[in-house]
Amino acid sequence: MANPRVLLGAALVLLWGGAVLAQFPEPRLTSLSSPGGRAGESVTLTVAGVDLEEPALRFSHPEITAVRDEKDPKKFTVTVAAGVPAGLHDVRVLGIHGVTNPRRFEVGKLPEVEASAKAGSRAEAQELQPPCVVRGAAIKQQTSWFKVPVVAGRVLRIECHAAELDSRMDPLLVLADSAGHELVRTRGRSLEWTAKADQPLFVAVRDFIGNGGVEHFYRLHVGGPSDLPLVAAESPLVLWKGAGDVVKEGEPNDLEHAARLTAPFEVEGRFFPARDVDAFRFEAKKGEAWWVECVSNRFGQPTLPRVVIERSSQTKEGGEVFTDVVEIKPAPWFPGDPDFDGQHFDPVGLFEPKADGSFRIAIRDLHHHGDADSGGRYVLSVRKAAPDFALVCAPLPPVVNKAFKTFTGPAVAVRGVNLRPGQVLPLRVMAVRRDGFQGEIRLRAEGLPAGVTAEECLIGARQSEGTLLLRAAADAAPWCGAVRVHGEGRIGETDVRHEAHPSTPLWESTGSEFVEPARSRFCAETAVAVVADASFPVVLKARTTEVEATVADKVRIGLKLERSGEGGAAVKVKPQGFDGLDKAKEFEVPVSAEGGEYELDLAPLKLGPGSYTVWFRGEEKVKREVKGKPADVPLVLCSNPVVLRLKEAVKK
Repeated sequence: MANPRVLLGAALVLLWGGAVLAQFPEPRLTSLSSPGGRAGESVTLTVAGVDLEEPALRFSHPEITAVRDEKDPKKFTVTVAAGVPAGLHDVRVLGIHGVTNPRRFEVGKLPEVEASAKAGSRAEAQELQPPCVVRGAAIKQQTSWFKVPVVAGRVLRIECHAAELDSRMDPLLVLADSAGHELVRTRGRSLEWTAKADQPLFVAVRDFIGNGGVEHFYRLHVGGPSDLPLVAAESPLVLWKGAGDVVKEGEPNDLEHAARLTAPFEVEGRFFPARDVDAFRFEAKKGEAWWVECVSNRFGQPTLPRVVIERSSQTKEGGEVFTDVVEIKPAPWFPGDPDFDGQHFDPVGLFEPKADGSFRIAIRDLHHHGDADSGGRYVLSVRKAAPDFALVCAPLPPVVNKAFKTFTGPAVAVRGVNLRPGQVLPLRVMAVRRDGFQGEIRLRAEGLPAGVTAEECLIGARQSEGTLLLRAAADAAPWCGAVRVHGEGRIGETDVRHEAHPSTPLWESTGSEFVEPARSRFCAETAVAVVADASFPVVLKARTTEVEATVADKVRIGLKLERSGEGGAAVKVKPQGFDGLDKAKEFEVPVSAEGGEYELDLAPLKLGPGSYTVWFRGEEKVKREVKGKPADVPLVLCSNPVVLRLKEAVKK
C-alpha cells in the first residue's frame, strides 16, 4: 500500500465518474513574508503555498541560510551573511514532495522596520527614521501612512519594490506636507522631492486598485539619493550584449543638426524632453546589408520607439531634402507567452540600400513621455549581421487542467521540476533567433544526478522551440540540485554553444479575461528534484528513434508500454513536438510486449524539408489511497523523442 503522505497534500480532489480523482502533490510557493533582509543580520520569514510538507529553504546564494522554527514549520529564521551582495536572490522551498518554483528575496544594506497595520490615516502615520527599509503588505481598500522628517534643501527619495519581488501589488505612492496637501504622486516608479523647509512629510502607500493581502507584499526604501542609488530596471529581453564602443548622443542632434557617424555604430541616448526627436547621419552603399535595432522598451522603459531611415538628395536649387526609405518595425519573439513573454515594441530589421547615398536615421518615442525619472533610455545600433541564438527553458506542467479553458487558452501553472522514479518530465526550450540564423540547435543537459538522463532533442531549422525530456530510472535516489540546459548550433563555420536562461511564470491564471495577464521572469537556476514519495509503475517508450522520409509520406513509429507490475489497460497517446500536431489523431497503445505502431500522415502538416523532433504524451490512472479511501490518480506519460529527417517529396 502506498504511503498515505503521497496524496495527503494533493492539490486537486474532484468527484469523477463515481470515484475520487486525485492528483500527485505538486509543491508551489506563493508568497514570502517578509521577502528580504539586511546583510549581516537575521530576519523571520514565513512561507505560504501548496504541498509544503516538511519544508526547507534553498537560496540561490550559499551564504543565505535558514533554520526552521520548531513550533511552526512554515516559519524560518533567515541569516544573511555580511558579504552577501545587495540585490535580488531566488529562494525555493524543498520538501518531501519536491522543490517549488522560486520567489525573490531582496538583500539590502539599510536598517529595516516592519510596517504597522494601524497606520491607516495621516494622523496615525508610522514614524520613520531614514534611511531605512519598511517591510509590509498592502491592506485591501486601505492606505498605509508613514511620517518622514526632512531637512530644507535635502532630496528625499522613496522607492517601493513590489513587482521586482514577484508581488502582485501595483504600488501607488503619494507625498503630502504636514497640512495634508499633496505634493507629488507616482505609480510603479520612484518618488523624489526636494524639501522646502524643516518639517515632517507624509508618505501614503497603497495598491493602485485597492487590492491587498499576503500576495501584495512590498519593501519601501526611504532615504536620500546616495542612500538609494537608482537601480537599472531588469532587462530580461536584452539577450545579447552591445558591440562595446557606444557613442553617447550629444545635443543638439535633432533633424536639423543630425550627428554624423560611420556605420557600423551604436549610440546611446534619451527620449527627453517630451516629443524629442534624435537624428544621426551615415553613409551606405548599394549591396550592403545593415541590421538596424533599437533597444528601449526592453530596458523596462514605458516607450514606443519609432525608427525611420531617410535618404538625402539635392534640389535643383542646391538645397537638401530627405525622403523616407523604410520604417523599421517592432519584431517581438514570443508575444504574450506565459513561459517567456517576449512581447516588446522595439524596432529591429534589415536595411539594404538600393543605391549609394547619404542617409539619416530618425528616432522618437511615440508615447511622448519625456519623463526625466524613467530616463527614456535607448540604444540604437546600425551593424553588420551577427547571426546567433539564445535559449529560454521552462518546465511544462505535469497535468493539463482541462477545466480551465477559455478563448485565451489553457491555464498558466506555476510549477517546479519534480521527477518521481520511472517518470519522464518535459522541459520546454524556446529558441530566440537573431539576424536571420535559421540553423538546427541540439539540446542537452548537464549536472544530472545518477539515475536521471536527458533525452537529447533537436530544434530543427527555422523552428522556435523544442522539448528536452528528463527521465528518472526506477531506482533513482532522492536528490535536489541545479541542472544546466544548453544548445549547440553551427553558425557559418563556427560551432556555437549557449546555456539556456531558466524561466518561471509568477502566478497561477485560469485564463479568464478578468485575470491579469500571465507574467514570467528569468530565475537563477533550473532546480530539479527527484522525489521518493511515489513511483511511476508504467513507462511509455518509442521503439523507433529516427525516421527518414519525404514531407508527403506516412511514417510508422513503434510504441510500447513497460509496467513494473501486473494489470493495466491500453493508453491513448497523441504526438507532440511542433506546430500542427494538435490536429493529429490519437492512438491507443495496446497492452502487449510488442505494443503497436502509430501512423503519422505528414502531408497535411505541410512541413518543409529538415529535421523535426516528435514525442508522445498519454495519461493512465492508477489506484492509490487518499485519506483512507481508494482513488484514481492520473499519471502523465511521456515517451522518448523521435527525430524525423524529411526531404522534399519526389514529383511524379
